Amino acid sequence: MRLESLVAELDTLLEVDGIRDYCPNGLQVEGKPEVRRVVTAVSASRALFTRAVDHEADAILVHHGILWNGTEPPRLVGSFRERVRLLLEADISLLAYHLPLDRHPEVGNAAQLASRLGLESLEPFGDHGGQSAGVCGVFHQPIDAETFFDSVAVVCNREPQVFEGNRRTISSVGIVTGAAEREYHQAVAAGLDAFITGEATEWVLHQAAEDGVHYLAAGHYATETFGVQALGRHLAAHFGLDVEFIDMPNPV
Repeated sequence: MRLESLVAELDTLLEVDGIRDYCPNGLQVEGKPEVRRVVTAVSASRALFTRAVDHEADAILVHHGILWNGTEPPRLVGSFRERVRLLLEADISLLAYHLPLDRHPEVGNAAQLASRLGLESLEPFGDHGGQSAGVCGVFHQPIDAETFFDSVAVVCNREPQVFEGNRRTISSVGIVTGAAEREYHQAVAAGLDAFITGEATEWVLHQAAEDGVHYLAAGHYATETFGVQALGRHLAAHFGLDVEFIDMPNPV
């Protein structure tokens, strides 16, 4: 597959045009023009790039790339230089999709997590600068709160931090993966029973107890492994690319 065709396919699928984000979405580092083997992962790092070289990858597809807006213009020095050097010397392209991959209604992190939990009737949720950043959904039948907590642990492959509200059964859940603490207030306003994101902050403990809506911090990394894997399956199924997900767990 030609690199420009791969980028165009993903840009179109994830509807990157018009989405305000903290980073440039799409192609961040250009490599060889032909792509046969793709490595997917959550976050760019030197360790990931080294493994991609070992796997003879032509392109790397991640959720968290190496270029971010709102910071000083990067200089090719230190660890940043080493990351870029590995890519350029191996002629490997780097593609990164941040908010477009969080919010997509099918392959997005939130939608994929919701589906694995058994949520139905998914709708956009979590206003972020005028656009949704996640999804909300309902269970066909309400489930016990403890059962729900256990399900999140199984799906995310780690025990979540649970800041309990007062709902003993769960019917509706809002999900915004990664670091979305303030979207909790939108879950409360929407009358949801629980909210899932990746991280928590200090005020969450008392806020959940007072508002009654359960807050689950299931891990920034753990809640964002789903989207890149779904994209990888899409590329393998539709274009015959050799795609491999590299799991590099992060306790955060």
